[in-house]
Amino acid sequence: MIGIREWMRDLLVSRGALVESEEGDGIRALLPADVAAELGAGEWISLDFGTRPGADDAFEWMERMQRLLPAHVIVAGAQLRSLGPAPQVDVASMLSSEFAIQNGVYRFVEEFATTANYLFFLFQYTVVSDERSMGFVTVCLNADAQSMAPLPENFLRMVRSQLQEAEPSASPDTMAALYPAAAKEAQREIRKHLTRIQENAGRRLARDSERVESYYRGLLSQIEKRIAKRTNDPEAAAKERSRAAATEADCQAKLEDLRRKYSLHVQAGLASVLAVRAPVRQISLRLMRKKQERQRMLHWNPALRTLEPVLCESCSAPAHPLYLCERVHCLCRECWAPCAACGRFFCRACQQRCSCGGKAS
Repeated sequence: MIGIREWMRDLLVSRGALVESEEGDGIRALLPADVAAELGAGEWISLDFGTRPGADDAFEWMERMQRLLPAHVIVAGAQLRSLGPAPQVDVASMLSSEFAIQNGVYRFVEEFATTANYLFFLFQYTVVSDERSMGFVTVCLNADAQSMAPLPENFLRMVRSQLQEAEPSASPDTMAALYPAAAKEAQREIRKHLTRIQENAGRRLARDSERVESYYRGLLSQIEKRIAKRTNDPEAAAKERSRAAATEADCQAKLEDLRRKYSLHVQAGLASVLAVRAPVRQISLRLMRKKQERQRMLHWNPALRTLEPVLCESCSAPAHPLYLCERVHCLCRECWAPCAACGRFFCRACQQRCSCGGKAS
C-alpha cells in the first residue's frame, strides 16, 4: 500500500510544487500561489505525520489535498527513457522454481525480449468507525500477458526516475476490461488492512461494553434488592420489576449503540491510472491437461526479477499455483475446487454450478 506521504508528494509535484521529504514521516514543500490558495496554506508548508505530540492530522490534510484533484479519474501515460531489451534469464531454472501447475504439464516453446503495457491502478479508500482513516492501494496489471505484477509500489519506485511523459500505452477499452480484476485485488488488499482496524475496534468495543454492562448490572442488583424487600407489597414489587425490564432494555439499546459506533464503513474508489510500457522477457509455453492443450505466454519482469502470476480466468485473482480444467482454463485454487454437494472438481470459468446442481463452493 502506498504511504500518505508518498501520495501527497506525488500530487504536489504534479501541481508544480518543490517537495522534499524529511526524516520519519515529514514533508516540506514550496507551493505555487494557486496551489497554496486552494489548500488554504502559505507559500511554505512543513508537515509531520508521525506519532509525536503536535503532529499534523493526516486525514485533515488528505481532505485538503483532494481539492487539487480533478473531478474525474486521472489517466496518465509514461514510458522509460531507455527501452533497452530485458536481460536474458535462465528460463529452465526460473520456470522450475517460480512456475507450478498442480494438475497438468507444460512444454517450453520460445522466449525473447519485448515490451509490455503495465497499468497501475491507484485506489483510495476511507474507513469510518469511531475513528476515520484513509489510505491508498496500488494494483499493477500486465495488459499484454494478463498477469499481475507483485509489489506494485516497489515496481513503480524502481522505474520512477526513468519515466518520462507519453501517451497512455493502453486503450480505454483495455483499461475498462482490466478494471474489474484490479478492483477485486484492491478489495483483497484493503481487507488485509481492515483486519488490524477491526481488531482495534473490537478491543475498544469489548472494553466499553464491559463498562456499560457493569454499570447496568449494578442498577439491576439494586432493583432486585428492592423487589426482595417488597414481597408484601405486590403493587410496589410490580413497579420495580417493570423498572428492571426498562433498565435491561436500556442496557441493550446502549450496547447496540456501541456496536454501531465501532462497526466499520468502508468507501473505496479509483483515483488514477498510470499506463507504462516497460521491457520484459516473454516466455511461450504449451499448457496441457489430458488430451487438450493451449499456448500461453508469460512475462518475466526484470525490474522485480520475478515471473508474473497469470490471472485466474474465473475470478481474476493471481493464479499461483496454477490449475487447469479440461478446456485448459487457467484457474486459482478456489476456482478449481470440489463441489460442496458431490465432491467433484469443476471449473468455475466453464460453469457457475456443478453438473449435479449444487452451488459453487
